[in-house]
Amino acid sequence: MRDEIAVIGSGVGGLAAAARLAKNGYRVSVYEKLDRCGGVANIIEDKGFKFDTGPSLVMMPDFLEEIFQYCGENLNDYLSLKILDQSYKIFYADGTQLNIYRDSERTKEEIEKIERGGSRGFDRFLQEAQGIDSVLRPLFYRCFSAGNMLSPKFWNIAAGLKMNKSYWQVVSKFFKSVKLRYAFTFQSLFVGASPFSAPGFYSIITYLDHRQKIFHSLGGTYQVPLAFRKMAEKFGAKLFYNQAIKNIRKQGSEFILDTERGAVKADKVVVNADYNYTQKYLLGRKLTPRKYSCSAMMIYLGLNRKIKGLGHHNFFFPADWRKNLREVFNTKLFSQDPFFYVYVPTVTDPSLSPAGKETVCILILAPNLENLRDNIEEHRERLRNAVFSRIKDISGQDLKDSLEVEHRFYPHDFRKCYNLYNGATFGFSHNLVQDIFSLPKNYDHYLKGLYYVGGSTQPGSGLPSVIAGSRIVADLL
Repeated sequence: MRDEIAVIGSGVGGLAAAARLAKNGYRVSVYEKLDRCGGVANIIEDKGFKFDTGPSLVMMPDFLEEIFQYCGENLNDYLSLKILDQSYKIFYADGTQLNIYRDSERTKEEIEKIERGGSRGFDRFLQEAQGIDSVLRPLFYRCFSAGNMLSPKFWNIAAGLKMNKSYWQVVSKFFKSVKLRYAFTFQSLFVGASPFSAPGFYSIITYLDHRQKIFHSLGGTYQVPLAFRKMAEKFGAKLFYNQAIKNIRKQGSEFILDTERGAVKADKVVVNADYNYTQKYLLGRKLTPRKYSCSAMMIYLGLNRKIKGLGHHNFFFPADWRKNLREVFNTKLFSQDPFFYVYVPTVTDPSLSPAGKETVCILILAPNLENLRDNIEEHRERLRNAVFSRIKDISGQDLKDSLEVEHRFYPHDFRKCYNLYNGATFGFSHNLVQDIFSLPKNYDHYLKGLYYVGGSTQPGSGLPSVIAGSRIVADLL
């Protein structure tokens, strides 16, 4: 009989690893501190409204297809993915709008309204980013060590990945308009990084949302972890909820995991909990100094009527985005004029609210809790009012007049609920010094048989990367 494997945490990475390992014949037990699976990719249900708390843009569907193929299953038996005709809408502070479509020719028409000749820059950008993608794509399924990065072979790879340039620098050579530069670099925020410091190869995020397009998982993105759970259980994995792991230790060749309900044993362990939380609190180790991603202030709204003027995905830029990013990532202040994202999935998927009503999720970019100079209590109502005001400018509606349900989630809640160190929503920061290749490896250097999967380990944060990380762990095992 194959080894008994304990998976700590039932986030997307933990469930994906559990499905792969159970398919491979291992005896898999998943231990989750919460009362349901999903981790950060969770759901709030209230009065018929359903709010995704984690990822909301489904990109790079080939990564989803890969795990189902790996497990010998058909994606369509588990998920219903719908491609969006309008990928997203961008709103600038001066009232300008930019619509991004599934049809690239329509997108080019929109680009030309902002910069004459910008459509040619768009084509040239996609051509260059395609080259970066061809180099990077095979690396998603590899675990890199310091030795790998010292190899001359890796130096050639690094050159092809534009690792000596920032995301902003890579994009800027194709567009003169600052507005278009914003529109083609904000995607670094999908992994919690500033485009002014993220390595140039992250431009593939922008490339892929224009080439592979943006999808929606009918029923909400929470259907993704539910699908992985269903697949894991089909192959024999067992899930245990309300069972937080307090300590990881090893006796001989066996791991002992201490819980409030007693100790459990395993031959090998896969950790899907936050990496730094694991090192400090579960293993009792001293932390290696690292930079962390940003955090977020979340507002979930159930409206008693439909909202006008907004699409499925909406991004609102401040007047001075560079200043806003400095405040979030450097000076650690809650901005007077923040970048924010509005997700209205009921534009596409009416199942997420009662009939005739609207589900709205708002993400306001915020600093993490490390050396935070501001008190969120002094800013939360101001930020909420500022966001509501800008939405009213677009829709002509005051959200306060149609509120039926409201929930809020702050940086300290990410720490309390999900054990995210410093409340950093996306884990470690991705920058020119600390990129995906220098993230913690997917195996432990000191304890043989201990593995890691999740946004703070290779190959990084974001739904596709975490799914790829589960493949790395399965291959290592």
